[in-house]
Amino acid sequence: MRKNWIYLLILGLLVSCSFFEKEVQVDAVAQIGDVYLTRAEIQSILPVEYTENDSILIVQKFIDEWATDQMLMANARQNISEEKQQNLDVLIQRYKTELYAQAYLQELIKQNLDTSVSKEAIQDYFKARKEEFVLNEDLVKFRYLWVDKTYSELDKVTNWFEKGDRKSLKILDSLSLGFRSYSLNDSIWVKKSILLDRILPITAANENEYIIPGRSWELEDSLGVYLVRFKDVLRRGEQAPLSYVNPTIKQILRNQRKLAYIKKIEKDLLNEAIESNRLKINP
Repeated sequence: MRKNWIYLLILGLLVSCSFFEKEVQVDAVAQIGDVYLTRAEIQSILPVEYTENDSILIVQKFIDEWATDQMLMANARQNISEEKQQNLDVLIQRYKTELYAQAYLQELIKQNLDTSVSKEAIQDYFKARKEEFVLNEDLVKFRYLWVDKTYSELDKVTNWFEKGDRKSLKILDSLSLGFRSYSLNDSIWVKKSILLDRILPITAANENEYIIPGRSWELEDSLGVYLVRFKDVLRRGEQAPLSYVNPTIKQILRNQRKLAYIKKIEKDLLNEAIESNRLKINP
């Protein structure tokens, strides 16, 4: 209870005069040794709109975590050897340098690098490396819908589903709010595992009975009725279709372009440092 009053007092100070103003020139709300937790840091973690009770909990948690971290840091400085501390400081400085470097490179990439990848580039990459793109899971092209057993227009829906022409699929799409789940686009390859998650009566034990290109099924379980039609199937170990690996290849090409751009920047910066004599290597 006493701790809550302390945190409530801190909240009051956040909107009043500066805390510790007479003792130090730091606008602080907490202090451990010569390390201060400033009013600005506290205010930055408070939501725009907050109740008094919520703010007490937020401030309490933040101050407790801050104090714990500072005590751990102070004890570490006292108990870890000087050599170990120096090694840690080197790692910290290296990490800081890497963070700044990565932030700068990402900004340059964002401003200057063209991330578009042409269809031709994707096709060329695929043709040159087809053996790398082999399926490790069955793929299926299918359409399906899942409705409750009590769905009143099941006969009509089944008829439109079986027709599968553009007009019928458009009608089904307009009725989709009444479906529990559906997907009418059978032009894209989908992992078999996704199919098994959606069509619950089809399982790993009976999939070979149902997953047959050109076949349609009306299946039922305790959760409802499933209409499903299989358009095509590719088995594990077969050549992956370009349409399926297209996003992967696109990302590969983007990463290659990004790495090449980063290497060029790094090389240019090093050359600039040498030519301008900013880089000095002492023998």
